[in-house]
Amino acid sequence: MRQLARWLTSIMLVLLVVTALLFLVLPAVFASSLAVVYSGSMAPEMPTGALAMMEPVDPADIEVGDIIAFDPTWDDSDVTISHRVIEVVDGETLSFRTKGDANEDPDFDIVPADSVIGRVTFKVSNLGYLLARVGDYSRSRFGFVLFVGLPTLLLIGSAARDMNFMVSSGKRRERQRKKMMERRKRWRSR
Repeated sequence: MRQLARWLTSIMLVLLVVTALLFLVLPAVFASSLAVVYSGSMAPEMPTGALAMMEPVDPADIEVGDIIAFDPTWDDSDVTISHRVIEVVDGETLSFRTKGDANEDPDFDIVPADSVIGRVTFKVSNLGYLLARVGDYSRSRFGFVLFVGLPTLLLIGSAARDMNFMVSSGKRRERQRKKMMERRKRWRSR
């Protein structure tokens, strides 16, 4: 039973670390942001439910064929759109004509350079829905306990067990050390 508990604890801690690396550390290191694709306008390149990573870009470096994320000037909501650049318009100000890969016609309005958030550099199909679902679920009480409380308790329990081992009396410590060595031998012999 203890072996199963340790195994489950290890799996949860690994998943927690991988999740933290994927969603917190990597975007911060690359000065990127993540977004979930909720529309099929860029299918099959970016299908609905994909997770897209956008990195900041100088508008002067954007070329035809790049997928850019931008705040639409024609919509007051907090929607971010990611479409492919089909034309760079050099007028009074730099702007872009965009089109979704699955759309028949280009977007009606051109996108001014100051509306560009970044260039889409990486996308993973279906991971966005998973991230959105976990985010929604973690806002509930049960989700918070499952995703934050339980891993915290496991870390505290593991640390307390290790500290108890370090400060325990000599005989008890020696008995625990022997058990640990036997477990290691059994583990290695598998």
